[in-house]
Amino acid sequence: MPEIKLKHVVSCSSEDNTHRAESLLSSDTNRKWKAARPAEKHVSVILQLEKEEQIHSIDIGNEGSAFIEVLVGHSTSVKDQNFEVLLVTSSFMSPTESRNGTNTNRVRFFGPSQLLKATAQEKWDCVKIVCSQPYSKSLAYGVAFIKLHSPPDADDVPVSTPPKLTKLGQFRVRDESPSSGSDIQPGSLFFGRDSAAKTSTGLKGNAPVKRKFEFSEDAAGPPPKKPSSSGSSEAKPATPKSKARSGATASPREGPKPKPEPKPKLKAKSAEPVPFNRILEGVVFVLSGFQNPFRGELRDKALAMGARYRPDWTPDSTHLICAFANTPKYSQVKAAGGVIVRKEWVMDCHKTKKKISSKPVELESRRKKAAKESTVQVKDEDLYGGSTDENTDAEEEEDKPIPELPDFLTGKRFYLYGKFPDNQKRQLQRYIIAFNGAVEDYMSEKVQFVVTSEGWDESFEDALMENGNLSFVKPTWIFAINDRQKMLPYQPYTVVP
Repeated sequence: MPEIKLKHVVSCSSEDNTHRAESLLSSDTNRKWKAARPAEKHVSVILQLEKEEQIHSIDIGNEGSAFIEVLVGHSTSVKDQNFEVLLVTSSFMSPTESRNGTNTNRVRFFGPSQLLKATAQEKWDCVKIVCSQPYSKSLAYGVAFIKLHSPPDADDVPVSTPPKLTKLGQFRVRDESPSSGSDIQPGSLFFGRDSAAKTSTGLKGNAPVKRKFEFSEDAAGPPPKKPSSSGSSEAKPATPKSKARSGATASPREGPKPKPEPKPKLKAKSAEPVPFNRILEGVVFVLSGFQNPFRGELRDKALAMGARYRPDWTPDSTHLICAFANTPKYSQVKAAGGVIVRKEWVMDCHKTKKKISSKPVELESRRKKAAKESTVQVKDEDLYGGSTDENTDAEEEEDKPIPELPDFLTGKRFYLYGKFPDNQKRQLQRYIIAFNGAVEDYMSEKVQFVVTSEGWDESFEDALMENGNLSFVKPTWIFAINDRQKMLPYQPYTVVP
């Protein structure tokens, strides 16, 4: 696969005086690009290609970054909203490696199956690399090198196999092909004799059958064509002759032949499913209120169905996938007349493999609706409990909003490990579920936080090797969120070895 050449650096958010962004233009892997100072939220660099190319694969050498994302665009409009995601945010270092400063130069190769097909099929002349390191405050991070490869040429000459060695000095090498008989095993001659006899008898028996089949096709072919012709006098004597010749072989085959033809046509007309990668074609969405890794999973599912992603709301955006109401972005989209939907819309479209009608969503939780329905039912049952003057008061009470529980832990999955004192485990489960979190019964890839009160365990290292996004926290984090009634960072409550 030929390598795509980089022309120059368009822009860079931050760079070190020694390790500048221009180092990425060189093919020398010893040169690298790093941020100017540690603890930056994220850094990015935009590189210009020599010409528009279709990117087939990407090789990335890390330099202390925990996550790296690759976007592509055109040089005519170098703006954030005009970049398309080619490689979703990928992990290069685990939280433990980031804190200890180990394995900072991991190299990963991303093939066509790991790139977004809709974006990889088009040609681009501009590449944007976004790096982040949220786990370390003392590590200046960046990229050691990046190599882009175009699709292989169709005219590539296949590798020729070396000639077979048949002579070695004065000695001749024995032929070890299957026909030479060098792999004779006990009983193989008897099995060979039986298979040879079966093949010979099969050939003799199949020859006349093939001739009869060919003859029946020739005999069955003309009858449907002759009645369509204008010459009726010639068609009448021909039909009985064909029936007499075919006899018992042609008559049963003529019946089923015209029948199966219309069946596949009816199925093809009735079933015309939309391709999976075009289900959400024309949808330009923006995410609000979601955190990684669930944010990345939700974005990947929408992109896989043909939708386009924008970091912020733009004039061409159509949908806002929102987790909370009354946020600045929610108010902006509502004022602009955009469509606001929940995450369930994308999940249902991905699950059913078809586009579901997206109606504007009033972000009201199920718990609030259930509470409203229960209050209405109680008031309807007490039809004769008061005077007629109290009806207006009841209507006013129904209009009052019922306070709902905050969704602090939306999109987060927990696993409770070890033993907990008293009734603490049950209390943790109630708080997590009340704040819209999820508690897993066993350890899986979906788990993001492990809550334990026993301190660091040796098995945590093995879990981090399998899932680098795990974080081990104390129960006091959940209790502090409940006491202060707001989302708190988990870093001060992490369990450290």
